[in-house]
Amino acid sequence: MRARSPPELEVEMPRQRERKTRLPKTKSPEEWAAFFDAIDTRYPTQVRNAAALRLMYAVGLRVGEAVQLSVKDFDEALMRIHVRNGKTGERIVPMPSNQALFDSMSAWLEVRSRWNPDSDLLFVTKPGKPLSTNAVRESMKVYAERAGIGHASCHQLRHSCATELLAAGAQPIGVQRVLGHSRLSTTLDIYASAADCHAREAMNKR
Repeated sequence: MRARSPPELEVEMPRQRERKTRLPKTKSPEEWAAFFDAIDTRYPTQVRNAAALRLMYAVGLRVGEAVQLSVKDFDEALMRIHVRNGKTGERIVPMPSNQALFDSMSAWLEVRSRWNPDSDLLFVTKPGKPLSTNAVRESMKVYAERAGIGHASCHQLRHSCATELLAAGAQPIGVQRVLGHSRLSTTLDIYASAADCHAREAMNKR
């Protein structure tokens, strides 16, 4: 019979915990195209919603950042957005050369000028009040259901922007600056695996 080790020598080795990589939930570009097609821009409020949501998707804005933008923060001439109230401070975000985005923003600014709000905020209600984050979230639910793409959230717009940039070959440090992460490691930890998955999906479609 094997002798038992003295109690003081019996050391329980810590269990190795597997690190689970949780990929951010995203939609495909085709799903987002269906989503934006579901916005009925015959109505002024939906013209505004389309502009806000396209901007969030194009430059990876948080919904709280988008509703706090002022008109002067949208610089079409220099192709950039000035985020003054970001989670990690101010940042300048370049805008892509996206005709749908600029057409949408142009249509909204024309509606906004007719409303003539007593506010310098970019996205407002018809009475000139700030557009709430809840209103944006609720509008997304309606459009996602109408488009038949399942649940869609404001953060999915941001995640999709990041993963599409990385999958297209963007440098992680550039994506970090776009998203406003304080550390590059945050960007890599969250999105590197997701970008790899998108790259594999793209290769499988060849």
